[in-house]
Amino acid sequence: MSLTEIQKLLHDKDIEFIRFEQTDTHGISRSKTIPARHFEYFAKNGLNFLLGHLGFDAQAVVAPGTGYLEELGFPDSRIRPDFDTFQVLPWAEKTARILCEPYYLDGRPAMAAPRLVVKKSLSELQAMGYRLLSGFEYEFYLLDAATREPPFPGIQIFATLRNNFNQGLVYDILRSMTAVGVDTITANAEYGPGQMEINFEPAWGVAAADQAFTFKNGVKEIALQHGMIASFMTKPHIDQSASGCHYHQSLWQGDKNAFLDDSSADGLSDICRYFLAGQLAHAEAICALAAPTVNCAKRFKLYSFAPTNATWGIENRTTGLRVKAARNESTHVENRFGGAASNPYLLMAACLAAGVDGLKSRLAPPPPVTGVAYGRDGVVNLPIRLEDSLNALEQDRVMHEALGSEFIKLFLAVKRHEANKAATAIANYRTPEFHNSVDDWERQEYFEFL
Repeated sequence: MSLTEIQKLLHDKDIEFIRFEQTDTHGISRSKTIPARHFEYFAKNGLNFLLGHLGFDAQAVVAPGTGYLEELGFPDSRIRPDFDTFQVLPWAEKTARILCEPYYLDGRPAMAAPRLVVKKSLSELQAMGYRLLSGFEYEFYLLDAATREPPFPGIQIFATLRNNFNQGLVYDILRSMTAVGVDTITANAEYGPGQMEINFEPAWGVAAADQAFTFKNGVKEIALQHGMIASFMTKPHIDQSASGCHYHQSLWQGDKNAFLDDSSADGLSDICRYFLAGQLAHAEAICALAAPTVNCAKRFKLYSFAPTNATWGIENRTTGLRVKAARNESTHVENRFGGAASNPYLLMAACLAAGVDGLKSRLAPPPPVTGVAYGRDGVVNLPIRLEDSLNALEQDRVMHEALGSEFIKLFLAVKRHEANKAATAIANYRTPEFHNSVDDWERQEYFEFL
């Protein structure tokens, strides 16, 4: 979309305000709103924005040692809009938004920014001759904003009475998402009290992460307008279902799915095997970005339909990677490591970095698991402490090279700051008992904004 086309839309739609919006490290939307009369200037020249927002924790507390804050004197960046992401927001009066990326004032890209990190990985994939088609599958919880009680009890997954507990809210989400290019396809109640799942179509390249970012933050805004709080916190209740983010991926060459091979016994190509083998080989490091809070690993429970180890299987919901071997163009790999609290840009970047290493190194995966994957010997278990996955990421040279040293430094600093906060606030944090409950600190830290 060109600047001229956007200006015409602003006039035709009577838009008064435009958000210059970007993701922070956690997937939280950070933005500035400008009157439409100033749009052309900022669209051409960029908009000053604190560079250090990338060094915030989920409560906007500054983490030390990121390389983006105190070391530089807390400077501004200049955020540049991506014109192709312009959307009129149906849930905000006379308002549009455009997604942006931060640059240093001397013009260099701020390469710890999640959208720039994933675009780097996508460029490498493109250089190898592939395109990425992918999609995100989210669960989330709803609570009454006044009482903090769920609008319905749990267990009755798919029940029509639960699916339609509040048609005004559910239909508003579905209509609004479709209007901003997030093509919703299904909505249903999940296992937990007040828990929902809404799925949408995949998209090419960075657009898939843009859609997931729009979905998560848009759902939260729309829910507030209906008197609800929507939360993508991974495990808000220890005795209830967790909220996951399953990430579906396939690689394409031209108009052909590169994961498909009709001549193989299971319909999967060597490209598919290399790609998933890379994600298995780097599973522990991926978890730093797929399960990026001290709360997320509480989702990794036996017999919970969440994974606990780095395994794969065909149509197997107990493995870390579930391959949808449909023997047609819908064949793809579903990475099930992710909690709903993960940042979609970073989950995509981590899976791409690992998958590309699998392609380059022609890694061979182990045999697929044909039964229940839980409790298997001889496999890598997923980290159950944030510090362990951060250490794995720090030691993984392949992921360093793919994601960039600037990002790795900032991400490790932010997340170790977060873990230290938890250790200070939660008495049993460094004990096994921490995984048997959800502390009030976790809900205060994550529930509203993640």
